[in-house]
Order: sequence, then structure tokens, then C-alpha cells
Amino acid sequence: MAELTPMMKQYLEIKKDNPDSILFFRLGDFYEMFADDAKLASKELDLTLTSRDHGKNAKPEEERVPMCGIPYHASESYIARLIAKGYKVAICEQMEDPATAKGLVKRDIIRVVTPGTVIDAACLDDKSGNYLCGIYLDSQGGGAAFCDLSTGETHLTAFSGKDTLTHIINELGRFSPAEAILSDGAFSEKALTDVLTDKFHCRYENGGERRFRLAEAEKNIRAQYGEEAFSKLPAGEPAAAMALGGLLNYLYETQKTDLSHIRELDYYRQGRFMELDLAARRNLELTETLRSKEKKGSLLWVLDKTKTPMGGRMLRSWLEQPLLSVTDIDRRSSAVAALVDDTIRREELIAGMTGLGDMERLIGRIVYGTAGGRDLTSLRAAMEKLPNLKEQLSGFSDRRLTKLTAELDTLDDISGDIAAAICDEPPFSVREGGIIRDGFNEEVDRLRHILKSGKGVMAEMEAKEKEKTGIRTLKIGYNKVFGYYIEVSNAFKEQVPETYIRKQTLVNGERFITQELKDLEHEILTASERVVALEYELFSALRQQIADNAGRIQKTAAAVAECDALCSFASVAVHNNFCRPEVDESGVIEIREGRHPVVEKVLKDSLFVPNDTKGEGCGPLPLETLSRGRGTEVRPPPLETPPGVGRGSGSGKKGRGRPVWNIGVRRTFWCGDTVPGGIGIAQPVGDFWIWSAVCDGQPPVLDDLTPSCQITPQRFFFCTVSGTFSFWQDKKKMWGTFCTAKPCLPVPHSGTVVHPCGDSPHILGPPFQGEPFKGALQWPNVNPPPI
Repeated sequence: MAELTPMMKQYLEIKKDNPDSILFFRLGDFYEMFADDAKLASKELDLTLTSRDHGKNAKPEEERVPMCGIPYHASESYIARLIAKGYKVAICEQMEDPATAKGLVKRDIIRVVTPGTVIDAACLDDKSGNYLCGIYLDSQGGGAAFCDLSTGETHLTAFSGKDTLTHIINELGRFSPAEAILSDGAFSEKALTDVLTDKFHCRYENGGERRFRLAEAEKNIRAQYGEEAFSKLPAGEPAAAMALGGLLNYLYETQKTDLSHIRELDYYRQGRFMELDLAARRNLELTETLRSKEKKGSLLWVLDKTKTPMGGRMLRSWLEQPLLSVTDIDRRSSAVAALVDDTIRREELIAGMTGLGDMERLIGRIVYGTAGGRDLTSLRAAMEKLPNLKEQLSGFSDRRLTKLTAELDTLDDISGDIAAAICDEPPFSVREGGIIRDGFNEEVDRLRHILKSGKGVMAEMEAKEKEKTGIRTLKIGYNKVFGYYIEVSNAFKEQVPETYIRKQTLVNGERFITQELKDLEHEILTASERVVALEYELFSALRQQIADNAGRIQKTAAAVAECDALCSFASVAVHNNFCRPEVDESGVIEIREGRHPVVEKVLKDSLFVPNDTKGEGCGPLPLETLSRGRGTEVRPPPLETPPGVGRGSGSGKKGRGRPVWNIGVRRTFWCGDTVPGGIGIAQPVGDFWIWSAVCDGQPPVLDDLTPSCQITPQRFFFCTVSGTFSFWQDKKKMWGTFCTAKPCLPVPHSGTVVHPCGDSPHILGPPFQGEPFKGALQWPNVNPPPI
């Protein structure tokens, strides 16, 4: 093979360092791809595949290298398509001006775009987070870190014990990461990698132990989040720090730029939020429907009336992370109640937030250095709405809303700087000029004047020279050989000043130049390049100035997002006639005229029949007690539905069981908002305790199981609804007939069932069709298997 050209040598050296990425190699106004990258990109992006010589001499066809390219200014849409298909894209830019470079232009990777690190709006869903996940797992425990690079938010947790892997998989359900970096221990767990691939369609890679070293992780965490955040991490559980350290290490390797907007670390312990497994999340249709995977028909579809992208993301996160603290629930519901009671101010707030831009992701792009003029004008437009929002919020006396008022900075100084510097309709590119407002900078104004009225500038100089010399025939002209010149007729040669330099003799006169004329000529001929460069310099300085205030903007954006989510709950409550329930730890649940919030919305030709529900002792089954064999009898809590209720539209299956979940649990754990019904009393619990089953692919039901039912794995629980006894054990639902190693025993209609041996019961055959069982189940000296 012949010797490679210098450019191809450069390409191959850079490609060698990025073997798992499609390399976008900048050549002039295009990003070019070569060899296997070109073949892959041409197929995925529908590009024309061509070829070029890669040696110094002409080569036969088989030695030509395949290539394809895209315009650099249109790269975002192409990158978005590749990222959506799970590829990594390495951006290789020219690091010096080709016009002034000597020899081969220096090039280097400025950024590697991956599914978990993308920040371009074209690649993101406005109302969903885009998380990169770091997972560390060993024999002692594990940790999971989640970071949304587009907003800068970071969440971290850790687990220990034999159920660590299960807990980590459940945490993945909260965030649905787009990409995961795994330690060796995590990468070796097939159950984990299968979930990432099958459930989340998540790109993952083995980060190796080098990325997860504890000493380096602690150093990076201190540098990124500060000593205060680091001090909150558990000293005896290094898995949390190692998970976050692996994530940060990956970010530093791929992003190669300022990540100062990643500054807030949310470390949470197990028990702060309700833990739901993947099957529960799917069957409850929190954010998407079970069949079509669409938002319409889900609980989020009913509750999300937010006006801003960041508010939508916060509301979604509340649904994904149900609260367990009664205090936290009451604090949130009090804010909603205050908004419900003040219709005028609530509607003013909603109107003020309508059209407010995505401040969280805008400041992310600004800090990252990819924001353009239009991003800054969008941020300015959002900031200009803040004074009115603050004024409306200040009228509420609720503690949480008062705190939001204090946290909401109007950012007048930043919006004023943007308004003064950036024109109202800036161009798409920041390197083509026309972005700085007239009057902001004197030099920009002068260069623009020269560009717009070059002939006028020369006419002004001509008039000035005539007046100064007294030569009335003096004129200024231009040709390609000499450029601009001063021409004087022979009759006035004697009046030519000494500062004039003779350049050309003509029949009827002579042509001269002056230093002033040459300087003006240079300005005219180079004004375009100079004004573009100066505008970019001014824009970059302003962008950095805004980036330095990222903390203020992020704090304000968070306040606006929470206000938006709370207003959404209040608006839904008012328009759907929901009430605010009382929440305590009494173990009582009472709902009067309860309605299923989703079913009643999708019903078109009939009305939903409200149900009353009352139960006592509806707390969670004490899993810890059962697993240790300390309690042998657990009585199912009575949960009664009055006769005649549950016979109308929407009252069967979903209509009886799911309203209790959607009313009690949505209110208690997720939103802290109002519920559909006249009165409600609910109790927060520590684990999933409402029924869940899937029959022939149908949504979760309470009872009426058929022989073809496939039962979803859940936790232990007891409950009675309409007098029907049901029980979960080891991914199976106990219903009707129990079977052990001994002959099957029929279930009596009442009393206490004593299990005949130490074997755990399991479902057998069709459901019990006789009278419902009423009573308790008793295991003598039996330890049910762990979850």
C-alpha cells in the first residue's frame, strides 16, 4: 500500500483513540466520515457514499477509501438520528484557522455525543429527563448515580445486602436512563444488563474498575460538587461515591469542556421515596399506557397541565418518586390548596408561565458553550416574565409558596445585559455576524457603517481632500491593480501635497495614494471578516458572563418548575372537582364517592359511578417480621365496598381496585395534591401494597382472574375487596385453592387456614368460584422465601 496522505494519517490517529464512535471529521464546511464509519453513516442517514484516494498517488479502485459528509451547520439533526439509534458520535474540529495555519490544520476531538450526554434540543423530549447512569456493584453492596447533563441535576443512592441488585433495578425504573456505565461487578450481572437492554433500550458499556477507583472518585466529587455535598455521603458505604465517580470520569473523558452547571448533588437513602418495581410501574400506567406506550391514558396525562418544559419534568419526577413522609406530603398539598383557593392569582401565574422557555436546559447549553444567539434571546424572554411571577407568588401566605417567592430571582441584570447586546432576531449561526445589537459597541457600529456605505465613506473623504487641497478636480477611484487611488488632473499638479505618494502617471493627470487612503481601503476590504470576528468575541464574553451566574439561574428555574407543577395540580383539582384528603399514620383509608381519575376521562358515552371505600389497618404487611419468622398470623385488613356500588360504568376490575391506588397512593405518595372524591383518609406505607395482576395482557385488575392469567411479581400483601381474599407470594397470586407437596386442600369460606406443612403455598388451577374466604392465613413455623 502506498504512503498515506498527511490528512489521512491525522484521521486514522484520531480514529484510533475513538474506535467505538462514528467520527465526524471537520474538513472546511463539512463533517466527513471515512471507511467503515462512512459505510455505516451512509446507511443510517441515507447519505451518498463516495470514495477518495488515501495515498499520495492515484490508486486503483480497490484502494480508494469510502467517504460521505454532511454540512457542519446542519449537523445537529444528523447527530440526533444517530444518537436515537444508539450510536456514539465523536466531533473532531479544526483547532486553528485554515487561512493562517501553516501546513496541515490541527484537529482534535472537542466532544463525544452519546445517548446519555446529548444536550441538543433536537435529541431531547422537553418534558422528560435524559439520564446518564453510573452503577457500581460488588459483594458488599452497590450504588447508582444518575445525571441529566442537559439540566445539571444529579441523584445518588446506595444499597447493601443480598437484595442490592433488585433495589438498583427498581431505581432504574425511576429514571429510565438512556445510557449506563457499569463497573466490572455490575457488567457481569446478566439480570442487570438484560433489564437495561430489554426494558429501557439503554446503551451500556463496561467502564472497568479504573473509572470506579474510590480515591479518584472522592477527588472528583469534591471538585465537582464541593466539600459540603461530599460530607453528606455515607462514610461507611463507598459504593455511592464509586458509582458517582465512575459517572463523572466518563463525563470528563467524553465532554472535554466546562461542566460547572453540574453542581447540585441529591443523595437520598432508601425509604425517602416509595420503591416500586418495574412491573408495578408498568401495570399502574403512571407515565405511559401498558399497550400503546403512549402518554394519553396514563395518570401523567390526567395530571400534567404544566406550561413549561421544566415544570413538566418536575411533575413527572414526582410521579416516579412517590413521597413517604406525611410532613412532606402535607407541605406539598398545602401549597396546592392555597392555589386552589385563590383562582385569580392561580390563573395569573398560569398565564405568566405560558410560553416561558426551558431555563434549565438553556443555561446548560450556555455553560457548555454550545448556545447560540437564539438561545440567549429565549432565556431573556423567560427572564422578562419573572418579575410578574414573583409579584403573583408574593400574594400567598402558604409556607412553601412563600419560600418559592424568596428563591425566585428576577434576574433583571442578566436579562438587561442580553437585551442590550443581542438583537431581537439573531441569526442561527454565531459565526456569521449580525448578532450584536446596533449601538452596543462603537467599533462594531463603525465597521458596519463602512460595510453598508463604502462608497459614501469614499465620497466623504473625497470632499474632505478637495476642501483641504483646493483641487476641485480631485476624485477618488478604484481598480483591481492599485485598489483605491486619488486622481489629480495636470492643471492642478502643483497643488498636490507632499503627503501624496505618486502611483501612476496618465496622459491627462496623475494618480496618488495616501496612508489614510490605504488604511481606509484595508478597513473596507477586511471589514466583513473583522466585524464577524468582533461580534463573536463580544457574544462569547456575554455567554461566559451568563455562565458565571448559572447557580442563580438554576435556582430560579427550579422555583418556576415547582410553581408550575403545583399550579398544574391545582388546575386539575378545580376542573375535575377533586378534594384535599387528610393524611396521617392511623392505618385507616376512607374514600367517599371516589372516582378513577383516568377512566372517567376516557369514558365518552357513559358516566363513571363513584365508589365508597373504607378500610382499617391498611398498613403494609411487615415483611421484615415475616422473613424472620417472628409473627405467624397476619389478619387481612377489611376493605369494604357498599352493596350496589361497582355495578356501573368503570366500576369493575380497574374501577374497583385502581381508584384506591390512584386516589390513596397518588395522593399519599406522589403528588401531595387533591383526590377525586368527597372525603379521603389515606395512610403512607413502606412498600407496594395494592393488588396487581395482568389477564391476557389487560391492565391490572383486582379480581375476576381467569385460568389464562399471568401474574406480575410483587411484594407480599393481604387485602380484601368486596369480601374476596387475595394473597401474593413469590411472584404468584394465592387465590382459592392452595397446593403443597400433600394433596390439595379446599379453602374454607371462613375461619383460619392453617398451612399443613412448611412448604409455601402456590396457585393451582382456575380461581376459586365459591363463596369468598373471610379470615386469616396462618403459617406454623414457616419463613416465606425472601423477595
